[in-house]
Amino acid sequence: MSENSKGAGADGSSGEPAGSDGSIGEGAGGPGAGAGVPRAAGVPAPRGRRRVTPKDLLARQARAQARTPEPPGPGPAWCEGAETVGAAESALPPDPAEEAVRAASGPAPAPAAAARAADRTPGRRPDGDRSRPAPAHGDRPTSAHPDSDGSTPAHRGDDRSTLARTHGDRPTPTGPAGDRPAPPTVSGPGPAPRRTTASDPQEGPRPMATASPEPQAHGTRPPAGGTRASAPDTGTAPVSDGAPRPARAPGPARNVPRHKIAVLGAHLGGGMLAAVLARAGIDTVLVDSPHDADVPAGETTVPYTAEVFELLARRYDVPELSALGHFGELPEDVRRTSGVKRSIGFVYARPGSRVRPHQVVQFNVPSEHGESHLYRPDVDAWVHRLAVRHGAKAAPNRPVVTEVTGEAGDFVVELADGSAVGAEFVVDMSGPDAPLLDRLGPEPALRPLRHSSRVLTAHLRGVRPLEQRVDPGAGGTPWTGGTTQVVFPGGWMQLVPFGEDRTGEGALTSVAVSLDAKQWPQRSASPEEDFQHLVRQFPDLAWQFAGASAVRPWASAESWQYAATRTVGDGFVVLDRSAVRCDFTLSRDVTLTAELVHEAAAHLIAAARDGDWSAERFRPLETFQATLIEHGERLLRSALTATGDFRLWNAFCRVWLLHSMFAALSLKRARNDALATGDRPDQWRELGRHRGAGLWFPVYAGFVALFDDTDRLLRQVADQRLAPGAAAERIFGQLRTASFVPPLFGFGDPADRYYNFTPLKRLKVLLWAKRRAPHMVQRVLTPGATVLPSVER
Repeated sequence: MSENSKGAGADGSSGEPAGSDGSIGEGAGGPGAGAGVPRAAGVPAPRGRRRVTPKDLLARQARAQARTPEPPGPGPAWCEGAETVGAAESALPPDPAEEAVRAASGPAPAPAAAARAADRTPGRRPDGDRSRPAPAHGDRPTSAHPDSDGSTPAHRGDDRSTLARTHGDRPTPTGPAGDRPAPPTVSGPGPAPRRTTASDPQEGPRPMATASPEPQAHGTRPPAGGTRASAPDTGTAPVSDGAPRPARAPGPARNVPRHKIAVLGAHLGGGMLAAVLARAGIDTVLVDSPHDADVPAGETTVPYTAEVFELLARRYDVPELSALGHFGELPEDVRRTSGVKRSIGFVYARPGSRVRPHQVVQFNVPSEHGESHLYRPDVDAWVHRLAVRHGAKAAPNRPVVTEVTGEAGDFVVELADGSAVGAEFVVDMSGPDAPLLDRLGPEPALRPLRHSSRVLTAHLRGVRPLEQRVDPGAGGTPWTGGTTQVVFPGGWMQLVPFGEDRTGEGALTSVAVSLDAKQWPQRSASPEEDFQHLVRQFPDLAWQFAGASAVRPWASAESWQYAATRTVGDGFVVLDRSAVRCDFTLSRDVTLTAELVHEAAAHLIAAARDGDWSAERFRPLETFQATLIEHGERLLRSALTATGDFRLWNAFCRVWLLHSMFAALSLKRARNDALATGDRPDQWRELGRHRGAGLWFPVYAGFVALFDDTDRLLRQVADQRLAPGAAAERIFGQLRTASFVPPLFGFGDPADRYYNFTPLKRLKVLLWAKRRAPHMVQRVLTPGATVLPSVER
């Protein structure tokens, strides 16, 4: 488990200069800085430009041949002083200024690709306003705004990111990373060229005002000459339906800002990845996607999740990211709306019956962890600001992506306000209607998992505290102090309370229900009526939700979990929520996002250094993601099977806890071992290679074997080849006899249902580890002689 001492730098101060509402005017960059007028509330963003006909193309070509084009301007004036973030050890001079206007011309792209058939994407929402949505009215913990009714304003000024930054805008973290040399500041281009509008058929789309000299990847030198090699003209280029499209016709130059990498999806995962890439000195642009804010997402962490966040912070030198796994280090405004997670509780319920007191299990989180309930609108906004502070670019007013055209090395990301941005490589994390999915082969681009479930989600007020109805017991703590899973045959309901006041009538609670569709078929077209029909089957739940009302509308999907059949192509990768959607239980959603960001960052930084954007370069990342998806599917299948009998769930949840606990400890040991080696090319060689059971770092083989044996027994139960009680007894038997299971926690005792990590138990575990535990288990539980004290956390 992590120690309590943490690196600073997560104070959450945005360092926003004037104009931080997202507009770029004279206050942010001087005259001619580009349109920065926010759209009125409720007004949808433009969907794109009209389709250009062959007649338009011929007229454009004739005009281009009949005149001498004006030389391009050097770039938007507001970019003057924009910050380029380099790596601490990079002493390279800044890149020479690149041409701000490329001679790439061609017909207007087709209308937004969002009009794909909805039936190919499981759980896809119907198309609507493509502008960035605001949180629903009232969907905010009341403690966040003591003087208000708890409603969420349509827009918060600090949620918009200003691109023009100076070096002093980013706070310098204290602690071990605080003494690193400051990255150089590179002046941007000169006066802005004449602006055009998307409605002008003679010109390309209005550029997104983000251009700045293109920095090189971490630790690399710029190539000779300041221009990017253009792709060979083959006469045709692929489009989403697989048919060839005409090559671009000659025409006026498009003033589209160019970047190394474009990240689509300005949510937690996209923001973290953009922050890491920008910190490494890679010119990165972060682009919003249509459903960043309104698609339900994971909201809880476990100690293993915290260790992945810590690894991201230490390996990629973005210390603020560690705060995501340690509640007390989050910015104050994020803490007010989120919440500390002190326990993980499981309450077993049977239809038609009250909960039995002996059918509850609770794991109390050690105090030094301070796990979190993440209120995603505020957390995602903070991570977006963090990415911009570290050098990532973002568009004024944050228009959403509508489609992606072009090819590797020359992509154009079209935006809803008619602007566009160019990139050599695109990371698509936008969601199930991702614009790059169609390039990966014939339909379906997404497949439901073999063991999928139907899901209902909402944010509610007026949910009664469960401890007033179900006693946690003498050894337990109030259920509202942490995450509670109400488990029943064929499904579960996850309850995540937010804010400081969790027992009052105005307390905000996130509810996510996961159901086996065979046992719990849909009863109503209305998700709320479907939910009410479910809770009426359980007396304690019916009491708990009597009088509760939704403040974020109910959402549902008949097949929630999905995975992409392929995820990499030349010049792009489909990642995270574009490639997979997993269950919210056991913190899988947030954990998977952090794992994928960590692995993807390593591949992207190396590829940018080498200038290799080929699909083959990213095959290992594709395999890594597919392996984690497969592990999540096994976990979901095992969990759904275990819900059929409390004895089996009681055994399964202990295996999960042991797996999660030692995964956290093993990752911490691997991280500290790597940091102790110093800055060497093979410093992180032990990370990224799968060892089984979803683990990609050195771990004791016994834990993998225990997880695999449990999965095998649960499959036998699902196939009706083994009775649930017999399977549970075999699992408990392994927990009692395994040499690597600490004997002091009662893992093998079905009656020991409360886990409290007291100081006395901590001491006894250390003594057991030194005297009796296998050597590798001993290393993860005690400080190793090979690890320097200065890197211990």
